[in-house]
Amino acid sequence: MNEKTNESIAKFISGLTFDAIPKKAVDLAKDAILDWMGVTIAGSCEPAVNILTEQVKQWGGANEAGVIGRAFRTTAPLAAWINGTASHAIDYDDTFSNAAGYNFHPTVPVLPAVLALSEKCKASARAVLAAYIVGIEVESRVGAAMGRFSSEMGWHPTPVIGTIGAVAASANLLGLSAEQVKMALGIAGSHSSGFVKNFGTMTKPLHAGNAAKNGVIAALLAQNGFTGTEKVLEGDTGFCSMFSAKKANEVAPYDEDLGEVWHIITPGIALKAYPCCRSTHSCIDASLYLKNVMHIDPKRVVKIICKTHPQHTNLARFHRPASAYEGKFSIPYCIAVALLRGKVVLEDFTEGKVSAPEAQALLSRVEFLYPEKYAKGPMTLAQEIMVKLDNGEEYSYEVPGPKGDPENPLTHEELAEKFIDCTRLSFSEEDIGKTLKMIEELESLDDMSRLMDIVTHPMKRSEVLK
Repeated sequence: MNEKTNESIAKFISGLTFDAIPKKAVDLAKDAILDWMGVTIAGSCEPAVNILTEQVKQWGGANEAGVIGRAFRTTAPLAAWINGTASHAIDYDDTFSNAAGYNFHPTVPVLPAVLALSEKCKASARAVLAAYIVGIEVESRVGAAMGRFSSEMGWHPTPVIGTIGAVAASANLLGLSAEQVKMALGIAGSHSSGFVKNFGTMTKPLHAGNAAKNGVIAALLAQNGFTGTEKVLEGDTGFCSMFSAKKANEVAPYDEDLGEVWHIITPGIALKAYPCCRSTHSCIDASLYLKNVMHIDPKRVVKIICKTHPQHTNLARFHRPASAYEGKFSIPYCIAVALLRGKVVLEDFTEGKVSAPEAQALLSRVEFLYPEKYAKGPMTLAQEIMVKLDNGEEYSYEVPGPKGDPENPLTHEELAEKFIDCTRLSFSEEDIGKTLKMIEELESLDDMSRLMDIVTHPMKRSEVLK
């Protein structure tokens, strides 16, 4: 990255306002915010979030921002920490459609940071939307430059790249100058980390919480005069180079269209149709077709062949899952669920469902093949499932890209249904309806506290927590 590139990113972060953003980008941002809110509410009940919540309550802290679904408030960084972890806890959150090669979840590092600061600063919804989109656009450019190489090394790009997105969004919301933005990016660069090795454990969703928290901290420190390198993204020892084994050392030319081309529109954000690793989704779609359209009887299946890119089996690495967390990162288990039940929903990822004899028996029949058309080149989301029956008959179905991608998006009704399914156990119908309406009309809110009060202190969940 040259000096001009460094300046262009800092100026974009510090200068973007709501009025400069096209309506389509705003509408897509609201869809992503609704999706994030639903999966965060569902994730707020997870054991990992229970542990974080109790830890933060022991620490205490200023009454700055709400913890979603938990009926208490804490400092902005700690609220971002818990909410970020909750939003990634059930692996139902969005991805970038062009991010197959680097397994990138764009919203979970960015939005928790923005929402926590919005309460601290009493920001309007328009300011929140602008800051969120800034974070998405910046982290997308960094991801495009070096994300794939990072993933191949075993880094988890969501916290690595997402920390940059979180600090960019936080800096915009705080109104930092371009010079302060450079400092904030430098500070945040030294906070970025996360290993693929931790997939299937509580630490995987913690990666998103860490990125959100660290983005808030870095921006607040820069606002108060704390310093960091102003050229963190560039050079042989810079961010991009260090997280890509020196295969990428600059963001240019990906930054050249900032403010003109909007990555939230094209290639766009993919919203998940299933609550598990994205590497399983095309397999699920293919298996659902075999079950629901071709009427395959799973009791007659003797062999299942999954044709895919080898990186998918590295990311979804639990081929004989033994826990609910591992089931979310198991292609064989997700195939088995789809063939057994004709759907894949939140309730399929419990200890009992993953260990059920019928699921374990069927998933043990899955084998992997890596045809050249999938394995050669960057990772594709295309996958094919072939099943062989006990009478020797074979059936197969190929899916070029999963449901929820921009080319095959969730409808508004499907998105609302997902939100309701994620929230119905802990929110009242009244709170669900209010939240849906507020997010649909988000840009009209002068103060985000109205929305955050509802999702922080839901009537039904508050009674449970008493």
